[in-house]
Amino acid sequence: MKTNRKPDVIKRGKIMKRRDFMKMAGAGAAGMISIGSVPGRMAFGARDYYQLQKKPNVLYVFSDMQRAYSMGCYGDTNARTPVLDKFAAQGARFDTAMSNTPVSCPHRACLMSGQYAHHHGMISNGVNFLPEVKCFAETFSAAGYTTAYVGKWHLQFPAEGSDTRRFGFPAVDKKFAHYKTEHTVKPCADKTIEFINELCASSKPWLCMLSWLPPHAPYKASPGYASHFNTLALPPNVPNGDPRDFALNSLPDYYGMIEEIDTEFGRILSALETAGVADDTIVVFSSDHGDMIGSHGYMNKRWPYEESARVPLLIRYPKAIKPNTVISDPIGTPDMYPTIAGLAGVASPVGLDGLDFSGLVTGKAYAPRDYVYLAMHYAYVPWPGWRAIRTGDYIYARVVDKPWLLFDMKNDPWQMINLIDDPSSKSLVEEMDKRLVSIIKETGDSWTIKATSGDISNWEPGGSKQKSAYLGVTWPGCGVTEREAKEKKGKKRKAGGAENDMDF
Repeated sequence: MKTNRKPDVIKRGKIMKRRDFMKMAGAGAAGMISIGSVPGRMAFGARDYYQLQKKPNVLYVFSDMQRAYSMGCYGDTNARTPVLDKFAAQGARFDTAMSNTPVSCPHRACLMSGQYAHHHGMISNGVNFLPEVKCFAETFSAAGYTTAYVGKWHLQFPAEGSDTRRFGFPAVDKKFAHYKTEHTVKPCADKTIEFINELCASSKPWLCMLSWLPPHAPYKASPGYASHFNTLALPPNVPNGDPRDFALNSLPDYYGMIEEIDTEFGRILSALETAGVADDTIVVFSSDHGDMIGSHGYMNKRWPYEESARVPLLIRYPKAIKPNTVISDPIGTPDMYPTIAGLAGVASPVGLDGLDFSGLVTGKAYAPRDYVYLAMHYAYVPWPGWRAIRTGDYIYARVVDKPWLLFDMKNDPWQMINLIDDPSSKSLVEEMDKRLVSIIKETGDSWTIKATSGDISNWEPGGSKQKSAYLGVTWPGCGVTEREAKEKKGKKRKAGGAENDMDF
């Protein structure tokens, strides 16, 4: 099933109360009702209703710096991801899943809270996380779920070992808690399998989140995983020179780490099968953000380009999601919380910025929104950063004083032709800019929001972050001087990413 539906075709109605459902279920001789007012919607009986009341388990797995175009199911011919490709065919694959604020801490905060970064406060790494709502695991815990966490946390400052608030996940010294950032994939996979076996011994449903560090820079695959990636097809948007050299040096280990992720993800799926809960578990695979790796002449994340902001998103739930479902509608990080809750039959709290896409995933409703709003307050583009809107057809980004990027994603998927200065696109630029400015206002964001903590000093014009990531291509507010650029060009860049961008 491939979907690209317009969100204004139907209106979202009120949730039906159980007593009203039972009245309607008993009204017909066959006890059948139709869910939704759109022709062709699925009919349900009372037996189906009670079956849906049994809460499924949830396993949410995500990697770090893994861009969407890094797997076979997304068209990457370099990748060796047979497990993930098969997994994608067993459920839903989202082709326009976006990391709203594509850097680690803000993404995790958006995921946990279902809010935009300017609402939960963590607008850059290390900034205080101050959600204004009950978070993801808190909601599931209140619904009777046992929660578990494995891997990189990165919402906790200053000390990762201290027992600070875990927002519904267990404290560091409690059962089902393993807050450890591992530089290889297998240890956290082992711990996740251990937790699954223990969790399945109980009659309670469970929510387990696994956060892998790989394929984060510095790129270093485990032995035996990188050597066979010695011949690679580079994306056409990688310029010659330093960007190309950097990509060729980095990608073998990058793909090697992803192949290892694929292998270990397969072990985890096998553990679900062995435990007999594969059909009763919502399994999600995604990433916190992507990685430029030389595309457009840039490195790392914090960019609105696809390589940085678009992530893989695969969801399998055999009881509700048909195999080979492909969804082109844009979906963002804050939407994951209410969408997973919707699939599980768990009520989300009011106050979320994210919307519930579970009806779209299961084929019972249209997408509740036709765009994703992206914002990066601190980045290579210095404060106040950039803002962007990603629709099914376009991505448009601006900085505080002018439009910056406009790409036709249907006809230019590699983002090679910036339409900002194209005279024939003037009206489109104006239309997209007007819409983005309106969304900034509607969401409560602004160009004046500042952080008072975290890594913000690193993002000043000409600061250490900019210098370490410079590959000869400038950007709005780039503070790297001509002298510094020449000095850098004369030095051999160390493969494996910017050393001082290690935001573990």
